[in-house]
Amino acid sequence: MNESGSASEHEEDDQDSENDQLDDDAMIVMAVVAVTASWRNMRRALQPMHNSKLTSSMSVEEILNGHEEIIQGLISMKLETFRVLSNLLGSRELLTPTYNMNVNEQLFIFLSICAQGATN
Repeated sequence: MNESGSASEHEEDDQDSENDQLDDDAMIVMAVVAVTASWRNMRRALQPMHNSKLTSSMSVEEILNGHEEIIQGLISMKLETFRVLSNLLGSRELLTPTYNMNVNEQLFIFLSICAQGATN
């Protein structure tokens, strides 16, 4: 009886292993289908994010010439303080303009990155 009992246990174990393998395969197929479907939907919904006609330096200048509260919200600093700091860093050549970016733009980007961590 032990031999037949152990044989049936082995058959049950083999069936369980096959069922587990089928379940795993089914899960993989379902995951691939889900990822493919979401990728296709995402691809259809994509729209250009950077469609402004302004260059980045023009955008920064527009912001710096805008409302004081917006500037302070973006860089956590008053405009007057920003201008003083920008002039100080530029005059001491601690920040120098590059071919692609002026001192105001470099400082604005740095401060906006720093300010992101300071908000909730």
